[in-house]
Amino acid sequence: MPSLRRPGVAVILFALCARAASAAGLTFLTEENPPFNYTEGGKLTGAGAEIVQQIASRAGIPAKTEVLPWDTAFVRAQAEKNTCLFSTARLENRERLFLWIGPIATNLWALYGKTDFAVPIKTLKDLSPYRIGAVTRDAKGDFLRENAVTNVKFVRDDRENPPRLLLPPDNPDHIDLWITGLYAARGIASTVKVTGIKLVFIAAEQPLYLACNPQTDRATVKALSDALETLKSDGTLTRINAGYEKKFAQ
Repeated sequence: MPSLRRPGVAVILFALCARAASAAGLTFLTEENPPFNYTEGGKLTGAGAEIVQQIASRAGIPAKTEVLPWDTAFVRAQAEKNTCLFSTARLENRERLFLWIGPIATNLWALYGKTDFAVPIKTLKDLSPYRIGAVTRDAKGDFLRENAVTNVKFVRDDRENPPRLLLPPDNPDHIDLWITGLYAARGIASTVKVTGIKLVFIAAEQPLYLACNPQTDRATVKALSDALETLKSDGTLTRINAGYEKKFAQ
């Protein structure tokens, strides 16, 4: 008879552990990267922000969100238990760094140049001769280097990149092309009052995830994953993403 009781006890203990983990809450870290996560009117919004908030709410897990420079957020998410990062590209060199929940959205990685950039870019190999601006620890720069595009020049904030396109070619900070998100490019350039740029090449279509520190409680991660499935099944995930894609259409 005692052996028959053990499974029930195990289920109760698992439920209590999951409840305790949920009560502890999570910290979500993100950056300014429209349309997925950005501040508007003093409030965090965007497709990724709305989706992760819904996931946490449906899972019954309290969460607070901080907006930081991407490289700071990326390092903290690796170092701090019960901390998750969004909206995060899941590349091979990141696979073991996090526990992954998603995809929650999809980004298009695009390269922009000045309007007088006349060389046709048809493949990633065609990018090799050019100096390309990217953000430190951002997946786009890693993606280029993994594909043998090595002349990548990094900055901490993507808003620094559009003005670098306008610098004289002999300036050490000059870039020929800028890799960023398709939906965000025009807004970023407008913020720093840069005009006269054009889309040159779509480099990749990249799913985005909520990426959690590997010490995050597994029951919490499963609860978040299960909550995401409910967003998919009732159409909420598609509706949120479609709304922001329409708003930020180039």
